[in-house]
Amino acid sequence: MGFRGKGRRLEARFLRSDGTPSFSSKIYEKPGEVGVIARKPVVTATSTTPVIEALKVMASRGFRRLPVTSPGGKLLGIVTAMDFMNYFGGGDKFELIANKRSYKLYAALNEPLNSIMTREVVKAGVDETFIDVLARMVKYNVGAIPIVTREDKVFGIITERDVVNHLAEKITGKSVGEVMSSDVVTAKSDNTLEEALKSMVSNGFRRLPVTDDGELKGILVAMDVIRFLGSRKLFDTAASDDIREVLKVRIDKLMTSNVVTISPDRDIGEAADLMRRTDRGSLLVVENGELVGIITERDLLLAIALE
Repeated sequence: MGFRGKGRRLEARFLRSDGTPSFSSKIYEKPGEVGVIARKPVVTATSTTPVIEALKVMASRGFRRLPVTSPGGKLLGIVTAMDFMNYFGGGDKFELIANKRSYKLYAALNEPLNSIMTREVVKAGVDETFIDVLARMVKYNVGAIPIVTREDKVFGIITERDVVNHLAEKITGKSVGEVMSSDVVTAKSDNTLEEALKSMVSNGFRRLPVTDDGELKGILVAMDVIRFLGSRKLFDTAASDDIREVLKVRIDKLMTSNVVTISPDRDIGEAADLMRRTDRGSLLVVENGELVGIITERDLLLAIALE
């Protein structure tokens, strides 16, 4: 595979010795209340919801995660795009399909979410502050925080995108080049879905730029994978009920070809505005026709919130 670079990790300099984030003072100028900022109502699933049903909901709504609740609404876990990518060939959860379902596609799609969901959920109470939520999001390196009542029932959810939008007017003063990740992992257009999933899961990425001989061809993002798995296209691709056949599909059949790029010398405020206008969670950074980095909502969040 045409991969290069290292996995992205939360930089230690953003955390104090006690593990708490070192917030910029400007964050306290607009703290906001969790109950107001949280997106609600929240679409949820139950632990018995089949994988295919959750995929269809996420694909149609453009969601990267679904809180999993009891019939009474109590938070039990969360299932994310990364959980699905892990399950469908990218990581150790694929063993469920291999050992329990004998690589059978339809059986794998009807597995209940209980088998693959993340049970240890980073959450916040409805009576906590926005600063509390932001601190948790940074400290635990998660892209969303479910907001729960005192009875642990799901009230709302706050995502990285919500944070960036909430603090939009504070996004300025730094260049894209200062904030972006320059160690970019890439793939080739003829790589298979299985190869891409393994790279994304092992590195903890939701995005994988696609290049051929240095030429930018597109980007494979988590939602591309979710839309494929939750659509008719999955079954049109399947030559049999063996999921390993599906995993052989080339990623140029799934990737987003219409990439949005930005120059490293642009202000991060421009990057944030471009993300909002194009409804993208990331931008590829290009200089003199060459891919030199990637900037994401997470990068903006850290740039806004931290010293």
